[in-house]
Amino acid sequence: MSDIDAQAAEWAVRVDVGALDQAGRHALDVWLEADARHRGAFLRAQAGLRLLEHGRVVSKVLPVPSRSRSRLMTPGRLVQATGWGLAAAGVVAVAWLLSPFHDFRTDTGEQRRVALRDGSVAMINTDSRVGVNFVGRERRIALRRGEAWFQVAKDHEHPFVVDAGAVHVRATGTAFAVRREALGARVVVTEGRVVAWRDGAAGAPLAISAGQEAFIADATPLPPKAQTVRTDDVLAWRRGEIVLGGETIASAVSEFNRYNERKIVLRDPEVGQRTIVGYFLIDQPQQFALAAARMTGGKMREDKNEIVIEHSQQKADLP
Repeated sequence: MSDIDAQAAEWAVRVDVGALDQAGRHALDVWLEADARHRGAFLRAQAGLRLLEHGRVVSKVLPVPSRSRSRLMTPGRLVQATGWGLAAAGVVAVAWLLSPFHDFRTDTGEQRRVALRDGSVAMINTDSRVGVNFVGRERRIALRRGEAWFQVAKDHEHPFVVDAGAVHVRATGTAFAVRREALGARVVVTEGRVVAWRDGAAGAPLAISAGQEAFIADATPLPPKAQTVRTDDVLAWRRGEIVLGGETIASAVSEFNRYNERKIVLRDPEVGQRTIVGYFLIDQPQQFALAAARMTGGKMREDKNEIVIEHSQQKADLP
């Protein structure tokens, strides 16, 4: 492990456990700006810690701490955690050191955090496919299916471009998510600013700033517009949650079914038009189904194949 990697891992662990006060955050900023290599090493170390928290890689080689253990790290355990974090990041980063392009896939319910060769980090959501090509003057990402969030390392000479079908998003150093949908792509910006456009569209690209989202349709005469959103809620999947702020039950069911093999089934379309508010864990669809059933006067039943929201027998018997 190089000195830079060791320092980066220590900073990453200190940030992860919330051990930085104002002076510590300033010291981290100074360290990141002191050398162009520091930021990339720091992002790779953070990616390694996230991978370890979710038990995604190296579980057969290294002891993988659970999320609760990672939150309880003490200064005396920093060296040990540093080794785990960089080893995990290295497993992913090696592919980028050997090749400037690669494809990543996630299965239903799987999420991957990947350290890219330029120091950027990609967090890939459920049932997604992402292709990376870093050959030429642009860092090019092809979002072929699904959704991904990108923390982009600054490099003004090599713009970072995400292609989602006919929709394209460009940044140099920022953080944003792109989600492919049936009729276009949704862009959510968490840091900085990006520009987005679609093939064949007239006019200038749309600027989207931190705290905003925009849906860019594949084909429409109307120009897209950016609107303010709670990005932490929209991208709650990054912490294993689904946040509902007045969506219909039907759309919430579709969202839960993206993440789980056992699907939720709505027996009554009218129930699906009711709206719902709440915080739910992605991998506990039965809790959402129970809440939806109770608020609509119905009931929930489940078996190994599906979770069903249906009318109660009493309501079904009413004229």
